[in-house]
Amino acid sequence: MEFIHDIFFDYTIRNVALGSSILGIVAGAFGSFAFLRRESLAGDVVAHSALPGIVLAFLLGFFITGSSSKNSLVLILGATITGFLSMHFSSRLMNISKIKSDSSMGIMLAVFFGLGIFLLSLIQRRNIPGKSGLQDYIFGSASTLTHSDVNIILIFGALTLMSLFIFWKEFKLHTFDRTYAHSLGFNSKLLDTMMVSSIVIAIIIGLQSVGVILMVAMIVTPAAAARQWTNKLSTMVIISAFIGLVAGLSGALISASVQKLPTGPVIVLLLVLIFVISILFSPNRGLIAELIKNIARKQRIRLSLVLVDLYQLKIHHNDDYNVGHSAKVLLTMHEQKFNVRKSLIILAELGLVRNMNGDVWVLTDKGLKKAESILLTKGELI
Repeated sequence: MEFIHDIFFDYTIRNVALGSSILGIVAGAFGSFAFLRRESLAGDVVAHSALPGIVLAFLLGFFITGSSSKNSLVLILGATITGFLSMHFSSRLMNISKIKSDSSMGIMLAVFFGLGIFLLSLIQRRNIPGKSGLQDYIFGSASTLTHSDVNIILIFGALTLMSLFIFWKEFKLHTFDRTYAHSLGFNSKLLDTMMVSSIVIAIIIGLQSVGVILMVAMIVTPAAAARQWTNKLSTMVIISAFIGLVAGLSGALISASVQKLPTGPVIVLLLVLIFVISILFSPNRGLIAELIKNIARKQRIRLSLVLVDLYQLKIHHNDDYNVGHSAKVLLTMHEQKFNVRKSLIILAELGLVRNMNGDVWVLTDKGLKKAESILLTKGELI
């Protein structure tokens, strides 16, 4: 109840909680498209390339106005410009050389981030008023969010989400089949620019909260976690946005309750925790579900092998209905040893075999037909 009270009435906690929650929703929604388009590295490039834009925008504003105040809108504009420039140069580098996309983006990431660190270090050595706080964009400092910062995040986040709703069909088609979308008359370059722009904005608005280094986790991790739970894009986007919301809000509240605990890293750790839970326990793609399926598949194979072995022994020895075979005999028919008796007990529960006395087993009429069906189809299991 105290946390709920603080969200509404404590200025700092309210700004951090709202800013982180909105960021989580926007990053989660558009992160799904970046994840499916295999452009996760592009998000990393944009985030790191934003640093020189932030520093240059601060310097430009200082030299033009003489003011030492850091206008969030101006800094976001500078970060957006250098983010787009890094993607443009990466694309041009691929076109004029034989360098592949991942290598090209890696080069741009290193160049722009190195430039940003260099400019930041120069500023720190100079007597420039208002320079403190620029380094927070590297790792993020959500506690410094003001009401105007939250409004900027809200406005840009709402605009990007609005574009997602308006162009949902086009974005969806362009993500999964660009060639087909182009054949229907859609402008592929325009759609690509719109999607990249939305992803860039989603990244830029989160830099102050999470920082350039951790921002890529806000884009990739919710989408990767959501992908484990569904095969449908709309459901994936909703789950991813919800995961981003939960991690953003929870991270803000946890960092507020523990002294000197930064918000950005806490949000990322929560996202990683959700991702680990998803990759372990999701019903269709999770590791534990896959393990259970493999165990069940192996059991079906063993049951089928034992059933077919009983059938082959019956045919080979011209056994009549009341002559059976022991589990020890069946065990010698396979190089890979397993618990044949346990398999026979399960087959008996299924009504496919019956125990005559002791360790002697025979096929039932149902088991005989099933064994013949398995041999006939060459692969149909119990």
